[in-house]
Amino acid sequence: MKGGVGKTTSVVEMATILATDHNKRVLLIDIDPQTNATFSFVRYDDWSENISNNTIADVLGRNNNLSSRSDEYDINNAVIEDVAGISGLDLISSHLSLTFLDLDLSSQAGREKILSRQIKKLNKEYDYVLIDCPPNLTLAPQNALVASNHIVTPIVPDFYSFLGLPLLINRVKKLREELEIDVTFLGCMFTRVERNTSLHSEFIPKIREVCENERIHSFNTIIPKNIKVSEASSSSSPARIQYPNESGVVSYGNLVKELLLTLEGN
Repeated sequence: MKGGVGKTTSVVEMATILATDHNKRVLLIDIDPQTNATFSFVRYDDWSENISNNTIADVLGRNNNLSSRSDEYDINNAVIEDVAGISGLDLISSHLSLTFLDLDLSSQAGREKILSRQIKKLNKEYDYVLIDCPPNLTLAPQNALVASNHIVTPIVPDFYSFLGLPLLINRVKKLREELEIDVTFLGCMFTRVERNTSLHSEFIPKIREVCENERIHSFNTIIPKNIKVSEASSSSSPARIQYPNESGVVSYGNLVKELLLTLEGN
């Protein structure tokens, strides 16, 4: 529900690390109309010429009047295999037209379950499907919630996150009831942390307490603010590929190990 928390950077680096360091078969779905995760792997010219007609917008029925057709778009046409030359990592790119998804599908029954239904039609099997969402809970991220087993929430440890986290938790609880889904919080992760900032040092324990009270895990690994990691997306290549020894990349590696331990127990 809050931008600028390293959400896209986190999902891009975690997806890349799962594929490159842990030999996992990963699908990353960019469901944010800002398309930042998409352009972290794909250059705009290539996307515009070769990909823009096969995106998550088509999967959800937004583009080319697909929402009025009786047959659903084939999700497999939108999968970019081994994106950016990264073996084991596939991408479904986003599109700016997702901004209008709520209006376009306002009268369609079961509109929150389109993505869940489409994922079941994938030809390939994946160990993990990661979904990058916008900082809101409109129709596209509601589709992501229905399709997901878990939520990982990036948090910058400041006053606004301290106020916003309980609101997010309560909203997800309501959506779980309304949509009759079982998605749970896998954990909260601290991102863009400046160790020498008293504000961050003050709010990390406060936010951990909020998580504990809600019975939500908070990951031990803390992701530091790192300029190279943040800027890597401008060259359409994850920081894990460009700067594998940067402190931020190493921290994301530790976070993925912690995440796998939570999910797989090894």
